[in-house]
Amino acid sequence: MCMDISEIISKENLLRINKGFGGTLRSDSSIDFAFDKLQEKKLGPYNKLAYLVRAILVDHPFSDGNKRTATFVCLAFANKYNKEADRDLLLHHIISISKNNIHKIRNIEWRLKNAIK
Repeated sequence: MCMDISEIISKENLLRINKGFGGTLRSDSSIDFAFDKLQEKKLGPYNKLAYLVRAILVDHPFSDGNKRTATFVCLAFANKYNKEADRDLLLHHIISISKNNIHKIRNIEWRLKNAIK
């Protein structure tokens, strides 16, 4: 049985997690788009994670804690899928995606697969 990312985290939980990092929601359109993508059966789990990570890191929907929230989501993903996360590499990729405004889902997906195995 393949678990879906939407079973790991909901929009409400994402907002609660970010609030714990001191942020508030500024705009939820990109988050809504990412959660719509999570429902597409043809997309794989890393691809779905990439959409959510891009929504958080590139579109900056929160006033604060975007990178911390994205990192938390990635670690929760790794935990639920029984994957090992290279935390240093994951942090490097999170910062790089955010700093360089990386929009391409394939690039983000590759980075996530590289850090979470």
